[in-house]
Amino acid sequence: MKREPVVAGSFYPASRKALIELIEACFMSEIGPGELPKKPDRSLEKNVALIVPHAGYVYSGPVAAHAYAELAKLGDPKLVVLLGPNHTGYGARIGVWAKGSWSTPLGEVQVCEEAAQKLLKEFKEASADIRCHVAEHSLEVQLPFLQYIFKDFEILPITMFPASLQVCESLARALDELLKNFCSTVLVVSSDFNHYEDDVTTKWKDQLAIEEILKRDAEGLYRVVANHRITMCGLSPVACLLYMQSFSKPRLLKHATSGDTSHDRSHVVGYASFIFE
Repeated sequence: MKREPVVAGSFYPASRKALIELIEACFMSEIGPGELPKKPDRSLEKNVALIVPHAGYVYSGPVAAHAYAELAKLGDPKLVVLLGPNHTGYGARIGVWAKGSWSTPLGEVQVCEEAAQKLLKEFKEASADIRCHVAEHSLEVQLPFLQYIFKDFEILPITMFPASLQVCESLARALDELLKNFCSTVLVVSSDFNHYEDDVTTKWKDQLAIEEILKRDAEGLYRVVANHRITMCGLSPVACLLYMQSFSKPRLLKHATSGDTSHDRSHVVGYASFIFE
């Protein structure tokens, strides 16, 4: 089955030309890395993970661009595992798009059916379910950035509802096993940080979460999110990454809020990008 884009024309432009122009503007932005990434001329030689935001490109695109710029320096991946929150409430608690393709204005990307079946066999709490993906934006908005830089990669899309730490740890083990069989893989974890409070409050709350991520402390992250009511939508996907053994110490690349682009600092959303090598 082919998944058509659902947020083209809203979160990012629906035309190829306008989309490329906006992606390049994200890279060139003062909030972004300030230069266009070079297209890799070699294959990715290790597995890498990112945490990136998933709002409209005009708001979060420059922050996401920092992660994709760093990734571009490392080489072309063969597989990109996309792990993000289910905002819609439809479908399985942990849902895998197991076959077919996803389309954006930049073209079509094939789903890696082999990786999907291995994960579903390894992790019984996941289900092959398209319902949790058809209207969800958190993974779709990552694809144009990936397509702009890389070539000939496949994807494994996974969404999840908020989950217990035990479920996150189990999924992390399953993903670690998967990555043992798939080298040159990138795990893209999609999450925005605090939502709809003023800029000062959001930056303070985000920093509490960022500190736990840098310590790779999933339990600590859950604790500060609960204690300080941090409205981080990708909490469970990020916790899964923190439990994984496939990656070493994380590095924070950029933290900003929507107020940095909209200049309305009364109600903002926090964004951060990280790389785990």
